[in-house]
Amino acid sequence: MLLPWKKVMTNPSIHSGKRFPSGTVTFLFTDIEGSTRLAQKYPNAMPGLLARHNEILNHAIQSHDGCVFQTAGDAFYAAFSSALDALNAALEAQQLLYCEPWSPSPLKVRMGIHTGLAQASLDGKYSGYTTLALAQRIMSAGYGGQILLSSTTYELLRDFLPPQCELQDMGERRLQDLLRPERLYQLNGAGLPTTFPPLKTLDSFPNNLPLQLTSFIGRGKEIHEVKRELAEHRLVTLTGPGGTGKTRLSLQAAAELLDRFPQGIWFVELAPLSEPELIPQAVLSAIGINERAGISPVELLQDYLRGKRCLIILDNCEHLIEASSGMVSRLLNASPELKILTSSRETLGVKGEAAYPVPSLELPDIKHLPLMEQLSQYEAVRLFIDRALLVSSHFVVNKDNAPFIAQICYRLDGIPLAIELAAARVKMMSVEQISRRLDDRFRLLTGGARTALPRQQTLRALIDWSYDLLVANERLLLCRLSIFVDDWTLDAVEEICAGNGIDPYEVLDLLGQLVNKSLIAVVEQSHTRERRYRMLETIRQYAREKLQQSSENDYVCERYFDYYLRAARQAETEFFSPREIHWLTWFEGEWDNLRAAVEWSLEKRPQGGLELVNCLGHFLTDNWHVSDIENWLSQFIPDPANAARTETRACGLSYWAQSINIGSRIDVYSPDTLMEEAFSIYEELGDRPGMANCILQKGHFYYWKGEPNKGSPLLEEALQLFRQMDDKPWIATALRLLGFTELIIPYMEESLSLYRELGYASGMIEVLKQLGAVALRLGHFDLAHKWLDEALALLQQHAATVGKSKTVSYDVGDLAFYEGNYELAQRYYEDCLAWAERVVSSVSIGVAKVRLAYLYLKCNELQKASYFFREALDLFLKTQNLYGINFTLGGFASLAVVEQRWVKAGILFCYVDRQLDRPRPPVEQAPVDQDLAVIRANLTGVDFANLSDEGSKMTMDQAIALALEEQRV
Repeated sequence: MLLPWKKVMTNPSIHSGKRFPSGTVTFLFTDIEGSTRLAQKYPNAMPGLLARHNEILNHAIQSHDGCVFQTAGDAFYAAFSSALDALNAALEAQQLLYCEPWSPSPLKVRMGIHTGLAQASLDGKYSGYTTLALAQRIMSAGYGGQILLSSTTYELLRDFLPPQCELQDMGERRLQDLLRPERLYQLNGAGLPTTFPPLKTLDSFPNNLPLQLTSFIGRGKEIHEVKRELAEHRLVTLTGPGGTGKTRLSLQAAAELLDRFPQGIWFVELAPLSEPELIPQAVLSAIGINERAGISPVELLQDYLRGKRCLIILDNCEHLIEASSGMVSRLLNASPELKILTSSRETLGVKGEAAYPVPSLELPDIKHLPLMEQLSQYEAVRLFIDRALLVSSHFVVNKDNAPFIAQICYRLDGIPLAIELAAARVKMMSVEQISRRLDDRFRLLTGGARTALPRQQTLRALIDWSYDLLVANERLLLCRLSIFVDDWTLDAVEEICAGNGIDPYEVLDLLGQLVNKSLIAVVEQSHTRERRYRMLETIRQYAREKLQQSSENDYVCERYFDYYLRAARQAETEFFSPREIHWLTWFEGEWDNLRAAVEWSLEKRPQGGLELVNCLGHFLTDNWHVSDIENWLSQFIPDPANAARTETRACGLSYWAQSINIGSRIDVYSPDTLMEEAFSIYEELGDRPGMANCILQKGHFYYWKGEPNKGSPLLEEALQLFRQMDDKPWIATALRLLGFTELIIPYMEESLSLYRELGYASGMIEVLKQLGAVALRLGHFDLAHKWLDEALALLQQHAATVGKSKTVSYDVGDLAFYEGNYELAQRYYEDCLAWAERVVSSVSIGVAKVRLAYLYLKCNELQKASYFFREALDLFLKTQNLYGINFTLGGFASLAVVEQRWVKAGILFCYVDRQLDRPRPPVEQAPVDQDLAVIRANLTGVDFANLSDEGSKMTMDQAIALALEEQRV
């Protein structure tokens, strides 16, 4: 497991080309004592002092065959194959540091040496968290000028010490990891000081911090922040839902603060207590104070703590929150030097209290997983692996199970207790099996340690504890909120969750209470500045079970669906307007909730569900959620409940045809058939806008397939119909589609003018993008820059129009390509390819790949060009996209020219020319003319007219076979 040192900077100058040792490795960790204080006192001199310090450390480590694999500020982390080399390096470094004439202040460096198992990657990152962490703890226990060794390293060295050196037994010491004691040794070398203050270990300071049976994983950032909060405030409360690791975090932070509280750190566990009056007695018992007759426990505490510099940790206050608050307030008022660290689902509400919400552990992005070797840099994954090894020593992470480990951690929200319970199952189940069963996580995640609190032994018991502490209406709202599958707004809560026992005016306060009790999290939307709310998935599943078992479920589901249907209806009416940006933002934020509403309606309200999908149609296709709309409509349209020939059915048929066409899938239902039925329904109803829209979409289908001569007359007809109805939004759309198909810039400029008048941002972006593309194809590069730059500026201004950004990238990439900026073009094309694969649009994937193929051809990377041409051709064949097929075959012809296969190139160019129903645009024709000139110049004994005749008679299958054959023609 990789140790994720914070603010780490690898120093490549000190690797010296050496291989990092692996297997049994001895680590030397160092840092400067009091470096922060020195930097503040001597800001001008400190850089020079540090430079000399680094020089000494580098020299000593390299001289003894060590490798510095990381530096962090003034800290050095070095690895050695030999324990003796590590000791000699430390000894030499300390002697040089001690003899150095430092000015204005000496630098004193503490050092820790430990030997254990660890594996190094090629870039010098080490796995072996336990070994590395112990080396860090050993160093942290010492003082400047001191060298400490672990018992493991001592055993390797005791018979091989350098002259005038001895190892002084410092006894068994409890380190700051709160695990079992570790015997430490101090290296005493010639000329070096041997007397130091007591080691900074747990047993050197008064405390009752409990011994832990498992290692503490990660949380470096959180420990730093909690320590900072305690430096600035007298009362700090760690908040968060059960299982997030509040207790372990408080213990670890306290362990690292022992030297700051000379009168002790005292840990008090409140979970077992049931009566408020027992709290002061528990604190007295933890400190070791006997009760006295005639004086109350709180008064006794006040007398004892007055003037003492102590830290008291009150763990799990939530069930005794009022009593805890009262006692804490009295103690803080009576004891100016006292500090208190509490953990609870909610804050105590004491004046001056600082709340610190404990986050979940670091998680990988399961949509973009890093390399297997990098997964363990994430705390949640590292915790799973560590705990899995405890129950199964043969557990290994490999390429097959690593994605499932990441998925488990992600689906468990990075909650430490849940991850530990899941890891415990590797003894009897594979990681993949555990992952598959997480939908029933409350049955799966049981069997925690018998010594743990009962509520920590199963995941259900953990949440039962929090749920049982809620008042009735808080429970009711929590269950109703589980209907949301992602985050949500306050407006949605007030409309969906009020009624039937919860008055509308209660909702805000109840939601606030659930936030305070760490069952609901507040999510700040950076781009909208809107506050939304969400529930951890584990808590949501628990509350969802409760809701489904109650009589409330149908009531809440109906209100949930009705809310989103009303919102979608309003969104549809405001689509061609400045409000479209608001609705695009809303749509993206509510997508998972909308999906859940549609999925519910498939069975319960298919007519309403079809209307909801229709209302979302513009947004779905505009933002490329095409697979969802196709999936839903393929279920809604055949449903008998939607068989009536209504406007709703016709609209659904039209969107279904669009989704099949845009997604480029071969379906049982062809887009033409669906659109014909939609048109016939609109015709029966006398719905002229609907009829015109069908004609428009059918014309666009032909263009999309590469048959513009069939599509343009239909687009002309639709334009005339919309003009007769004075329907500005659709006039603009028809002008845009027709102008782009026929390369008519005035049509597109009129479209842009109408979109500007409407304030419809997506339309403006689309027509500007297409104006740029048309200008480029006509060879007007300055105009292309102008329009594409404006399109990009609008995209930046309206971040919600995410569905447009990648399609603009195609055209910006084309402009870079034709201007010879191949590096920029490649960046845009690869970005487009990644997006197209994410939205699963086969034609868009093919377009990106064929563009990359042409680019690689220009860069003379013929193998890559051939690969991407083949990939693109396969996609265009599957989707029956004629334009894509011909464009790709033209690419194969250009590839044949570079390969000097003149006959093959000539035949393919002639075949493609015959297929085109209109001339190529100038920028596309120019390179073809150049290739044809080269072909003619190099043909010997072959009449080009014969090649033209052969190409013109060839079938598509024959042309494809010729393009794909590898032998010379």
